Amino acid sequence: MARNALSAGFTGDIANPTGASARTKAIVDRARDEAGLVAAHVTDHPAVTGSALAVVALLAFVTGYMLGTSSKPRRHRWR
Repeated sequence: MARNALSAGFTGDIANPTGASARTKAIVDRARDEAGLVAAHVTDHPAVTGSALAVVALLAFVTGYMLGTSSKPRRHRWR
């Protein structure tokens, strides 16, 4: 216990900070928590994580290929 007692008593509810810095801190804390959960999942299930990454990479490749082939000019330069 503290040597000097507080002279002021509890005067009501503690006000939650509502400014931009408080909201930013809350968002950063949530992002850190989610990153920790993702890291824990990756270490617990490496095969599922590898498969999911392979599927995402394949979808990204197919999407890029489709966009690349649809945007190329129809004239050939060597003709």
